[in-house]
Amino acid sequence: MTAEEATGLAIEKLTVPDLVQAILRRGEDGKQDKITFRPVEIKGRRMVQISAYDGRKTYVQNYLGDDLRVAASDLVSTPFRSLHVSSATEETQIQFSKKGRPIVSVKKRSQPVVPDVKHDRTIPRALPEGQVDPFLQKIGMMTADGRIKADRQRKFQQINEFIRLVSETADLQKVTTGTMLIVDFGCGNAYLTFALHHYINTKVGVACELIGVDQNPESIARDNAKAADLGSETIQFVTSSIADFEAPRPPDIVVALHACDTATDAALAQALRYQSKLIFSAPCCHHHLQVQLNAATPAIEYVPIMRDGILKERLGDLVTDTLRAMLLRIAGYKVDVIEFTSPEHTAKNLLIRARRVANENVDALVVEYQALKSAFGVTPHLESLLPPDVAARLTP
Repeated sequence: MTAEEATGLAIEKLTVPDLVQAILRRGEDGKQDKITFRPVEIKGRRMVQISAYDGRKTYVQNYLGDDLRVAASDLVSTPFRSLHVSSATEETQIQFSKKGRPIVSVKKRSQPVVPDVKHDRTIPRALPEGQVDPFLQKIGMMTADGRIKADRQRKFQQINEFIRLVSETADLQKVTTGTMLIVDFGCGNAYLTFALHHYINTKVGVACELIGVDQNPESIARDNAKAADLGSETIQFVTSSIADFEAPRPPDIVVALHACDTATDAALAQALRYQSKLIFSAPCCHHHLQVQLNAATPAIEYVPIMRDGILKERLGDLVTDTLRAMLLRIAGYKVDVIEFTSPEHTAKNLLIRARRVANENVDALVVEYQALKSAFGVTPHLESLLPPDVAARLTP
């Protein structure tokens, strides 16, 4: 079978009327995109829902008839890595070798299956609604019968999204061999880390301790009262600056959600000092580098961006977080910067997510880092806080 014939077969199988599910994986610039097809019934009409995941977000669209054929043709017209299609009566697997040769397998089912065409499926969550959870009840989020209160729905979604992002970063059962320690710098109300602690202890089954750190004594008093109400002896909150805090042992996970300006840098520096295995930081304001941008003379190609205040401010945010991510990579972390919450909730919706690994291309990373600093004439505050062993890597 030729590649063209395999593509034609893919379109045929994706548009069969008895489709159960299909998963298409494409390779673009070394990145694997996952696209799923499934039948749905909307207002009495049977359609096919196509969900495309690009590594950050999922895009969903429903198709019918000729529109479905056009969409399927577009998706398989570029080279794809593999396609698995399940219909009511058979399963089809199409895979391309490294040399572009199609490998096709079609197997008949011994018994036909009936596809699930429900449009509104229950979203799987780490802490699901509908199941009575004493923790969610005690923090005032869930009613006695397991429903999430209307005015707490947004926070409930944020909690589950945060837990999902943490869970997919590493196998939480293998992060440590002893009792896990989470330190939350600039903890505030600490709803998300309260929930993460609860999830790791009760759902993952790993013993976990939580320490929250904040300079606001009123916040700390409220958080300690919550911990006492929950009856947990593995949660404590302390009044301290981030830089002055000394953990009882190196934390496995460091969290800093919306720590203002250089407080984020202080939290990241602490995580590097302790060589924490996982870091989750959602930066807030970025004043420190903005001041430097105002005084600097950037490379000429960036001057047009600096003319308009709003663009200059956003540029400062992006440069700050890019330099932070680069320093974490130089320090030996695998880093990605992703959307944390919807922009409609907050404009500060980025999450720097890092997992400690063994980076082998540090020299190349340092060259990139120094070039970006030079292009804008800035130095991030985090650089001044780096542990000596990491700071030494920046010197040629």
